[in-house]
Amino acid sequence: MSPLRLMFAAAASLAATAAAAQTPVQHVELRSYAYGPKAIRLAAGKPVTLHFMNRAGKAHDFTAPRFFAAARILSGSAPRGQIELAAGQTAAITLVPSAGTFKVHCGHPFHKQLGMSAVIEVR
Repeated sequence: MSPLRLMFAAAASLAATAAAAQTPVQHVELRSYAYGPKAIRLAAGKPVTLHFMNRAGKAHDFTAPRFFAAARILSGSAPRGQIELAAGQTAAITLVPSAGTFKVHCGHPFHKQLGMSAVIEVR
């Protein structure tokens, strides 16, 4: 590889790393029948990484199909509009959210009825 191409490749790599480092992270905890925070507030049109942590002793999910469908996903995935986590598991998704208010719930039987719901507010 020529020195000029090598220099360009290194600069592009540094720029991508710097951009990723500047993306804010919103931590979301999944606990026994609760999410933390209960209201997730994000900036419309600004990239954010949602970092999910299941602190419970059993599986839970973060189901928000309207939210994920409206967002532009940059990395990670939310098949069928949900993030499924086994006990103790973590996951991350980087996206650009669209403005709106979106409901979140756990899709496991009776978890929503036991209080496992939240709201995402994107302004």
